Amino acid sequence: MKVLTSDWNSSKDQLSFVRKQVFILELGIPAEEEWDDQDEDAVHFVSFGTTAVPTGTCRLSEDGQISKLAVLPAYRHQGYGEMLLIRAIKVAREMGIRKVFLNALVDVQTFYEKQNFHTDGKVFLGAGKLHIRMERDI
Repeated sequence: MKVLTSDWNSSKDQLSFVRKQVFILELGIPAEEEWDDQDEDAVHFVSFGTTAVPTGTCRLSEDGQISKLAVLPAYRHQGYGEMLLIRAIKVAREMGIRKVFLNALVDVQTFYEKQNFHTDGKVFLGAGKLHIRMERDI
């Protein structure tokens, strides 16, 4: 297992493949809500197993927001999500960011809590799904 740090232009095909499978097809998020102008400026992460097929993705914005963390169903519960999150936090620290934050789907809040993210408990609707804002000092 490995995680590649990249940019949108270099890894667009791998990033799009995973995000389309997870966010659009699996979760039913409309395509127009999935793709935004933040991809061009963000640092991206792609995880791989033993083949060239991507297993997951994540992105980090310069303001410290971690977003678009997705792992294909066949690769969940194998450490890919944790690897992606740890790499994003490491890169954020290297960028001089002191606090990272994210908007987690309520269903996966405990995943982020295990990585020391905390929340104020306020739930909101984003892309038709319940989310909760979480943050962590780094």
